[in-house]
Amino acid sequence: MIKTFDDKYDGTIVDNTTLPQRKDVFKKEIELLIESLKNKKLLWVKIPTKKADFIPILTNLDFEFHHCDGNNVMLVRKLAQDAITPTSKNYIIGVGAIVFDEGQLLVVKDRFSIGYKLPGGYIDNSELIKNALKREVYEETGISIEFESIVSIGHFINGQFGESNLYIVCTAKAFTKEIIINDSSEIAEARWIDFEDFFNLEDVNTYNKSVVKAAIDNRDLKLTDQPIKLRVSSGEVFF
Repeated sequence: MIKTFDDKYDGTIVDNTTLPQRKDVFKKEIELLIESLKNKKLLWVKIPTKKADFIPILTNLDFEFHHCDGNNVMLVRKLAQDAITPTSKNYIIGVGAIVFDEGQLLVVKDRFSIGYKLPGGYIDNSELIKNALKREVYEETGISIEFESIVSIGHFINGQFGESNLYIVCTAKAFTKEIIINDSSEIAEARWIDFEDFFNLEDVNTYNKSVVKAAIDNRDLKLTDQPIKLRVSSGEVFF
């Protein structure tokens, strides 16, 4: 028998660990569930890949696609006319690292674009900004770093899948110097480069030059990690 739990937004969520094995049983239980939910506004069902043949049953019952990950699709059905469906995630977050060492800047060149750029990449699910920065720099350059501060946030629309891209540029302290590329499938080159040589390169984009220059010229203007108590156990606050 399908089990459910309520969320705090007047919705009901199906516990997908209780989904039946047979499609006909699933259809009957979902129909009964819809009829029983008189005072709720939304009904959520997450379907794992191995039960993808359940999806047409839901769409035929007026469920809509809401979001997905590599293993699941979340569908939602409005149970009330005035129900407001929360916006699904419409952006991705990336981090870039400005790593200085004795007048030099750590840069990389990937296999998909021209010119040097800052090491970095996308933040994984449930990953802290500081940890993503450390991981990405190590994967691309082999340099061990520690997060210092946030110096820039860029917002770029029309990303890879039509979503927005938030790009958080941070300064970081290097603990090692030797370059070892661990992600050779993506990174073609990594090196330390003198500031002036970096600024004079024609194939470095204007954004990268501008944010590095701002970090040099405005060392006191930065957002730092604050050790304050949060309602959620795994969060970060910078000011």
